[in-house]
Amino acid sequence: MLRLFLKRRTFDEHKREEFVAAISAMLQVQLTAVGNHRVEDDLGNINPKALGYIYGFIDAALRTIGQDMANESIGIPITFHILRLVFPGSEEKYLEFLTECVGHDPNVTIAAMTGGQQYIDFNNGKLPVPMGLARYILNRD
Repeated sequence: MLRLFLKRRTFDEHKREEFVAAISAMLQVQLTAVGNHRVEDDLGNINPKALGYIYGFIDAALRTIGQDMANESIGIPITFHILRLVFPGSEEKYLEFLTECVGHDPNVTIAAMTGGQQYIDFNNGKLPVPMGLARYILNRD
């Protein structure tokens, strides 16, 4: 019954594009700090903490604007487009990894919590620059 009184925030195409660009830029800043290090090692193994961090970061950012990552018409397309901008050519592989691992892999889950908290702390002015993604890439253990 309470849902009837909640105003749904619109998230039109223009707002989606702005959101994707802003979050992608924030993640790319962190990647700049790691130089030539990547989310995958030389054997193609994906760093679960790095992608988990990104998932949590996007989830928290969506929640701050009244959107829900669990909404399949929002969460999956937004994540795909952010991955496409940040990791061109690997977006499908990384989205598939997240789809399979979120909620099942403890490394992804812990990193998602970190990513989400860093976004919230940054958004609230408690953290000058979120750098958890860079840390997860540099410290693969």
